[in-house]
Amino acid sequence: MSPLFEGQSKRRAINDPVHSLIRITDLENEILKMPAMNRLHDIRSLGLAQLVFPGATASRFSHSIGTMYLAHKMAEQILSSIMQRRYFGKIFPNLKEGDRDKSRIVQAVRLAALMHDIGHGPFSHSSETFMMAGICKDRSKLSEYESFFPQSKGETRNHAHEYYGIKIISKLLKEPEVSALLPDLVSEDVTCLLSKNVTGNQLFSTPASLHIFRQVISSDIDADRMDYILRDSWYTGAEFGKIDKERLIDNMEVVNPQDGSYLIGYSEKALGNIEDFLDSRYKMYKWVVRHHLMVAFDHLLKFSIYDMISSGMLSLKEFSWENFYRGKTTDSTVNSIIFENSVDDNMICRSLVDRRYAPLSLFKGRSESYIEFEKIISDKLHQHSVARKQLKDSLKYIEAYISKLNAPLSDPDIHDGIPRIMVGDLPAIVLGASSPEPANEPITRRSGILIYDGNNARPMESVSSYFASLNNEWTKFRPYYFSYFVPGMIKEGYSSDVFREKFVGILAANIANQEIEE
Repeated sequence: MSPLFEGQSKRRAINDPVHSLIRITDLENEILKMPAMNRLHDIRSLGLAQLVFPGATASRFSHSIGTMYLAHKMAEQILSSIMQRRYFGKIFPNLKEGDRDKSRIVQAVRLAALMHDIGHGPFSHSSETFMMAGICKDRSKLSEYESFFPQSKGETRNHAHEYYGIKIISKLLKEPEVSALLPDLVSEDVTCLLSKNVTGNQLFSTPASLHIFRQVISSDIDADRMDYILRDSWYTGAEFGKIDKERLIDNMEVVNPQDGSYLIGYSEKALGNIEDFLDSRYKMYKWVVRHHLMVAFDHLLKFSIYDMISSGMLSLKEFSWENFYRGKTTDSTVNSIIFENSVDDNMICRSLVDRRYAPLSLFKGRSESYIEFEKIISDKLHQHSVARKQLKDSLKYIEAYISKLNAPLSDPDIHDGIPRIMVGDLPAIVLGASSPEPANEPITRRSGILIYDGNNARPMESVSSYFASLNNEWTKFRPYYFSYFVPGMIKEGYSSDVFREKFVGILAANIANQEIEE
């Protein structure tokens, strides 16, 4: 038994369908009672995935428990490697090597994993745009956000839910029932593992300790990804999520390359298991997350929320971290407005509850429609090439157009910003989305996964040709989606080849005719 559970008032465990019994400490038991944590019971991990995969109803709560369980195992394996290689004094110069300080480290990692998603909004990532809009409207919050998540040039990733998590955790750990049980920890010992800045704290005081244990929470192979691959495959029925978590964790090592840094590497004995993990994640994105209907429904939901905010049925303030802390604004909050107030009067929301009015996807998977669509745009761009002096890249124009389509989502104060295309006298709403992050890093960049042969640690892409093949396969999928529907009209009215051809022609012309910066 881990020293962390010694001296607990009683034995507590949660029966999880993925990992079986998961032990929790007295401290974690108090945290699980709080409204901010219980709110996650009503936040679905995969948004509206149940409309495509009926069993995909897993909550952020169950995922958080599973992530904590795996993070504990990873933290203990890492500490064991550190102790075996006698790195502890260099990585933790202010701590002692006894059970007390090691238990503090493990507990901090468990808490960071348990609450890593506590800042998620309704339907998980679907509402993150509105959370970020609220942050941007408050200069002090935006400044604080940027201090936690300094972005590199060109980086555009939204860290709203992580920022909300840091704010919620900082307040939650000061609650009397919780602070009384904190084992010589402060909130920064936990939140530093969720931010992206270089500021350490009293527990993780060195860059090495901060980097190593942040990788447990967020990296190419972390507790979060490991749990959601297992959990999402369980709930969606996707059999490709069978990964050997025990062997992956058991082969983690802390290595000290020639540059003097301390990094996590994996024994080459686990190379096949790592390939299985990456293959499972790739397929989860390919067949589940990137399913054309899931992407369409996700963007339909975003514009439904936008429409409800613009019309006054929802307020942007309801997506504040303070509301989340009090246990408010969940999937049910949005659903109740859609079902009770919007279905009859709001034709956009109606499409979420009546599949007869749902969007139609222009592209599905590896469809030749992508090639045809880009050729139409290229031909139209070529017609302007003399005036513009050079032929433009159609993909660049598509990405710029999608950004403009979704601009109103970042500022719900803009009324009636829902993008429409007139096909004859019918106003077709166009939903354009850039695809989610790729399953793996491009082969031209360092993957972040190191394979250790006992002497040297090498990047995964230099060891595994299978890794290269996965990335090559990924590049065959185009990084965008388009779907459309006509509010208030059943599919038969806008699903004909004639209507689709007209819609595609107008859409392509709009994309080609836009002015973008070179």
